[in-house]
Amino acid sequence: MKQNRKTTVYLVLIGLVLLLTAGLVIWHGSRAETDAPMVTPRPAGDAVVRKEVEKIVTVEKEVTAEVLQDGLRDVGLLVTEEYYFTEVVSFSSIKKLFKKLELGITESSYLAAYDGVVTAGVDFTGITVTKDEEQHVIEVRLPEAKILNVDIDPESFVLYAEKSGLGNPLSAADFNQSLVELETTAREKAVSRGVLDRAEENARTIIKNFVSGLADPAEYSVRVVSA
Repeated sequence: MKQNRKTTVYLVLIGLVLLLTAGLVIWHGSRAETDAPMVTPRPAGDAVVRKEVEKIVTVEKEVTAEVLQDGLRDVGLLVTEEYYFTEVVSFSSIKKLFKKLELGITESSYLAAYDGVVTAGVDFTGITVTKDEEQHVIEVRLPEAKILNVDIDPESFVLYAEKSGLGNPLSAADFNQSLVELETTAREKAVSRGVLDRAEENARTIIKNFVSGLADPAEYSVRVVSA
């Protein structure tokens, strides 16, 4: 009897120890799950680079009116159209007696032709730019196009006729005067044939392409007006 009672007590004690041990194990496990700090997975390297690139692109798209204006003004005086020509020049000089009577034997003359080019363009240093954030419009005020130069090719000179009168030889001054008249004629013809209009239109195209390359064309419209 005594032996059986001891055995029962041992078994009860062993059971209690096992229950206590199991409880401690369960308690520590639940605490570890509860108290463990939350770890946020670190983004992969390509994701970080992509976000940085997006930031840079966003900054670059924020182009101010001053940046656009400075960029356009740096272009300077720009030739945007050329008009090629071949002009015939003529010269005639005759001496007069008593400032009234022409002496035919003194008549000197020549007929010649030259090739050349009239250049027209716009002075971009006079451009002004404004940016309307509410209307999403970038406005560029463009100076008027103008004739920049008239270049005559001396090697293209062709002499068709020449006559030297008695006591009235042709001089370098006569040729120079003819060239001045030729430049004036070529300039007037270039303007009458629309060289300035085409020069301004080409400048507008250049400006729109420049601005659209910096400012987002989906966000801003570009308007070019004459100053």
